[in-house]
Amino acid sequence: MPVGLLVALAGSLGAFARYAVDYVAGERMAPHHQVPATFAVNIVGALLLGLLVGVHPHDGRVRIMLGVGFLGAFTTFSTLAYQSYHYLDEANYLRAAAVPVATVVIGVAAVAVGVAVGQRA
Repeated sequence: MPVGLLVALAGSLGAFARYAVDYVAGERMAPHHQVPATFAVNIVGALLLGLLVGVHPHDGRVRIMLGVGFLGAFTTFSTLAYQSYHYLDEANYLRAAAVPVATVVIGVAAVAVGVAVGQRA
């Protein structure tokens, strides 16, 4: 099967998983508290990408299919950017800065943990 088709199939599963997280979060939280769902998928996605790289350091096909396809669709930079913009628009400057900074810092740490665990697997 062509790699592009595998990426598309994995991406559709990642998009569905992202929708499921939003749906569950929406059932449990008010719409203005969606940052935890976005933060969670981005951190989990970073951890999983680290694991993927740690377990499959030289398998480009698997890394592209799962990393670009599934995890690319599962994680969401655009929603993070929009939420940060929304906080700026509301003059909530602390949250506008803290959410993306925390996502990047903790995300990098999650990748490092994932790689370390993956290399031991």
